[in-house]
Parts: sequence; structure tokens; C-alpha cells
Amino acid sequence: MISEIQPVAVAVVAALLYSLLWFSRQVVDPTVETPKYDPWKLISTLVLGACIGLASAFSGIEVSQASVEVQLTSYGFLVAVIEQVGKAVYRYLTIKQAGSPRL
Repeated sequence: MISEIQPVAVAVVAALLYSLLWFSRQVVDPTVETPKYDPWKLISTLVLGACIGLASAFSGIEVSQASVEVQLTSYGFLVAVIEQVGKAVYRYLTIKQAGSPRL
């Protein structure tokens, strides 16, 4: 039972680390106004991490002590890429639907 949950837990931790790094980067930068904390952004990133972990668990990838760092890195990368591509597609579709002359 635990071995099936491990990829999900590792992916959720990677998503949490990605969210914390992004938020801390926004807070530390003195040239940018500090963004208002939005818990829904964190929740959506954690759900995305859980989905990536579920996909890994269904594909049979096991978490081992030797590979946990590699898996944290790769899951974090997947979370970042999927989230940024999803945001870009969403923005493109909403701008296109609004009839913006930019497109």
C-alpha cells in the first residue's frame, strides 16, 4: 500500500517546493510588488503534483532511497512545465475568444 502512495507523495512534495520557491522569489524581489497570497494557486499546484504522481504510480515507477532526489527534481520540472504551458494555452484561448487584435 505504501509503495503505491510514494510516487504521489513525492510529486506533491515537489509541487509544494515549486510553489514555495515561486512565492519566495516574488516576495524577495524588491522591484516587484508583493503578490497577495492566493491559496487556490497552491491547491491547484498540489493537485497537479498529485496527478503527476498518480500517473507515475500507474506506470509502475517505484520510489527508492537512491532515486528520491532525482524523482523530486523530475516531478518538480514536470509540475513547472505543465503549469506554465497550461497557463499559456489558457491565456491564448481567452485572448483569442475576446477578439484581441494582438493575435
